[in-house]
Amino acid sequence: MRHTRISLATCCAIALAFSAAEASAQKIIYNLTSPTPTVAEAPHASVPAALGFWKESGLDVQVNPVNGSTLATQLVAAGTAQFAMPTVEPVIGARQQGGKIIAVYNHTREPIYTIAVPANSSITQLAQLKGKRIGVLSLSSGAVPFAKAMLAGAGLDPERDVSWLPIGIGSQAAQAVQNNQVDALGYWDWGYAVLENAGLSFRHFTTEETKDLLSLMIIGNEDFVKANPDVAMKLAQGIAKATLFTINNPEAAVRIHWEHYPQSKPTGVPEEVALKQAVHVLSARLEKYRIDRRAIPKWGAFTEAEWRESQDFLLKSGIASKSMDVKTYYTDQFIDKINDFDQAAIVAKAKAYK
Repeated sequence: MRHTRISLATCCAIALAFSAAEASAQKIIYNLTSPTPTVAEAPHASVPAALGFWKESGLDVQVNPVNGSTLATQLVAAGTAQFAMPTVEPVIGARQQGGKIIAVYNHTREPIYTIAVPANSSITQLAQLKGKRIGVLSLSSGAVPFAKAMLAGAGLDPERDVSWLPIGIGSQAAQAVQNNQVDALGYWDWGYAVLENAGLSFRHFTTEETKDLLSLMIIGNEDFVKANPDVAMKLAQGIAKATLFTINNPEAAVRIHWEHYPQSKPTGVPEEVALKQAVHVLSARLEKYRIDRRAIPKWGAFTEAEWRESQDFLLKSGIASKSMDVKTYYTDQFIDKINDFDQAAIVAKAKAYK
């Protein structure tokens, strides 16, 4: 009987401790940059949440879908959200206008945008796009200024020499390509993967000017980050763990994402087909997350050179208004702590995950 009482007491103590830990968890709002969480966002949305990487470090993270990097950045600058995962252009733009934001983690280590033509196109160089029609998600898409800069670097006037047609994404865009309504596309990595799932294939163009630019990154409200440095580190470390997990088991990441966001799972297609297509979309960006062969082989690390090249590019594109000391855009103070986790254990967890 005595053993039963001790067992009950122990259980109560554990339950109370668990409740206290949950009650003391740091609550934060973290914005994505799409109106609905896509499977491509699994490494920095569903996986760290579902596998407890944030919770076990004492964070209670509210992940909010937001329509676009610009709005997500504005909400962080205003303090409505503490963190977001935007692309580089609104970050530099907002900071130059006095926005209280700071980049804390370099997530996608290569640019996501390219110009592409159908694989059977006779166009073999960017200069041949003169007089052609380029399809884009929308005229406000982040891919547009990058595509325009690429064309300018090839000697074209992107405002006069080509036509820009908003064609959306998915079946609408696939039909535009198949019906020859557009000659080329200005999209991003997994956007092309969605079209490849529809049976299309592409030949991509990159340029020296755009091949090393920054892309997706975690930004934080500067005042919040200064007051809560451990929170910024823990949020980023959870994403680093989830990214490593996803690289080593993308199929598991897809299933985790579907379970976490049931509305993201396709309907009306066999599950094995949906899974194959989702893994293809997710895998379109996986190589860009890897840290091996990087100038600084650490999760989340930036280099000054990347920021200088990105700022110069945005100046030439008219997106940035001036040149600033690039160290004002980011901090590397959290990188060593972010990388202080058992990476082998995460790899093993991914490979064993069912």
